[in-house]
Amino acid sequence: MFNYFIENLKKTNRTFDFFIDWSRVFHNVENIEVELNILNYLIGKNNIKDEFAKLINNYPNIVSTIPILIAVRKRNLEVLVNFKTPDWEYKNYSFIRKERYTQSEIYNIVEFCDNLGLLQLLKERKIKNLVDYCIGLEVGIGTNSRKNRSGKIMEDIIEWHIKSVCNKLNLEYINQATKSKIKNIWNLDLPLDKSSRQYDFAILKNNKLILIETNFFSGGGSKLKSVAGEFQSLDLFLKSHEIIDKFIWITDGIGWTTAKTFLKEAFINNDFIINTKMIFDGILDEIIKL
Repeated sequence: MFNYFIENLKKTNRTFDFFIDWSRVFHNVENIEVELNILNYLIGKNNIKDEFAKLINNYPNIVSTIPILIAVRKRNLEVLVNFKTPDWEYKNYSFIRKERYTQSEIYNIVEFCDNLGLLQLLKERKIKNLVDYCIGLEVGIGTNSRKNRSGKIMEDIIEWHIKSVCNKLNLEYINQATKSKIKNIWNLDLPLDKSSRQYDFAILKNNKLILIETNFFSGGGSKLKSVAGEFQSLDLFLKSHEIIDKFIWITDGIGWTTAKTFLKEAFINNDFIINTKMIFDGILDEIIKL
């Protein structure tokens, strides 16, 4: 059975939703669109530092957009300005939103953007529209969340199967199942091995809980050892509680071929570890029926 599991792991779970979350991109840009259009005034200006200082004085809200223009979410940035002394010298630049900035604060903000090269880009019209520029930045920043997006896609795929099985067996299920959510909906007390525990899915059967966790690993790495160990420990913990009918771990991805030893140990000890091919074989249905 373990060999069958390994031989039928999927290469990837990337759907079109994996690559870009357009709704998030445009939502983030729309939040600062007015300020960006005000900053567009600087494009092509020769005395750009003076003009920028005037803009900050007249429209203080534009300051909060500056970290976003360099793909940073923080509002306080510490920069190494001199590494030629034994004690390196740092300078802190603040972009926290204020109703008004002092001349000293304005000078520092202009200095930051100038040293960064941003003002020169605007002066030379290398950036033609800051709204379009920020859309591109948000697309780039969004690539950092693809790992989380892969997890969400896997949850969506598995929910499609769970919903089908529960409809056939006339069972209720909930996703993102926390202790409070299960208590509110089914009036059952979920045992926790750690306070932050949240299960991808919970199914109610004969007033007991079937708990399901799911993940996908297209690449290998040391993390897989700890993942296998965690779910082995979790299965052991849940078996000691009568309220739990069973725990099912649905995992997939060719990343597991690099950690077969650790997965096999969990496979032997846990009652139910399956992949998506096994779901299509009808194994999930049979486990839930047990």
